[in-house]
Amino acid sequence: MSKLLITEITRMGPAFCVIGLQHENEKIRSIRPVPSFSNGWPLFPHHRGDILECALTPFSGPKPHVEDRVSTRGFTRISTVPEPETVLYLRKSELAHSLPDLFGCSIHENKKGSGLYAHPREARRSICGCETQNLRLELCANELRATLALPSGEVLRDLPVVDRDWRDFIDAALAEGRGANRTARLERFLNSHFHYKIMSCPHHFVRIGLTRPFHDLCWLMLDTLFPLPKQEWLQEF
Repeated sequence: MSKLLITEITRMGPAFCVIGLQHENEKIRSIRPVPSFSNGWPLFPHHRGDILECALTPFSGPKPHVEDRVSTRGFTRISTVPEPETVLYLRKSELAHSLPDLFGCSIHENKKGSGLYAHPREARRSICGCETQNLRLELCANELRATLALPSGEVLRDLPVVDRDWRDFIDAALAEGRGANRTARLERFLNSHFHYKIMSCPHHFVRIGLTRPFHDLCWLMLDTLFPLPKQEWLQEF
C-alpha cells in the first residue's frame, strides 16, 4: 500500500486528474494515480491536503507523463494536512525557477493562437511547481486563464486554469441568482481584491502541468493555485 498527499485535482473534460506526493527514500515526488480503464476519475470525493492510502502498480505510460501509476483499488482517507503545510511539501518536490526548468525542455509559444506547448518526446516530466513574481487571472468566454511571471523574469501567458477548486469558484460566481453584471463584477474582483489576496498570501504557490499529447504537442496549463479560493470571497463582488 502507498500513501499519497493529494496536491492536484484538475478538471479534464468529464473526468478528474489527480496527483499526490509520495515520500520515498528521503525524496518527495509527484505520483499520478490513474484508473485501469482511463486517464481520469469520473468522481473524486476527496480534497487537496488529504492523505490517502491506495494500491499502485507501475505503469509504462507515454512520455512525458512519467508520474502515472495504475490504482488497483479505491482510496482510503487517513488524515488531512493544512494548506500551508501542503505547500511546504510541494516546495520540496519538483520545483523550477525558469521556463526550461519546468519540464526539462524548451517551451514554445503558439504562433497561431494562445497558449504554450512542449514536445512530448523532449519533456522529462509533466508536473512542476514554481514561485511567481506576479500573477493575473482573467476571464475568456467565461473560462479562467492565467498569466504569470517566473523568478527568472520569463512570462507564461494565457494558460488555461484547470484547478478544480478555482473552476468551481468561477462557476459559482457566474451562477444564476448572483445578480446582474456577474461577469463584469467578477473581472473587477480578479483584477483588484483577488490580486492582493493571492500575492500577499505567505504560502502562495503554483503548479504547472502538461496535457496528454494532442497532435504530438503537450499544452501547458495551470494545475494548482494556492491559496485555494474561500467561500466568503463570493460575497465580495
